[in-house]
Amino acid sequence: MRLGTFVAREHEAPRVSVENICGVLVHVVPRDRNRIKAALEALPGVEVHTMTDDGRLVVIVEDAEGLWAGATITSFHDIEGVLSVALVYHHFDQDLEGEIVP
Repeated sequence: MRLGTFVAREHEAPRVSVENICGVLVHVVPRDRNRIKAALEALPGVEVHTMTDDGRLVVIVEDAEGLWAGATITSFHDIEGVLSVALVYHHFDQDLEGEIVP
């Protein structure tokens, strides 16, 4: 699978000072929403901001120590009851302090 290969390669790459902040919409089986919310919040760099009765969760994911945000988001699919995961916002900022930009 191409995505899996890409995620593995990016996860193994040396990290520079980068800030990834991702807004993700996660749709889950409504009856399992509380269990899935707890499972998501147990992951490093993950914060569930809101959850609806019909199983939609608004989630913020940031890079965590030694863990790329993209790998974390990809892992959401491994949680039983997750129906879909959609990246709706991405902020990427590389620390350029001290770099001369012409």
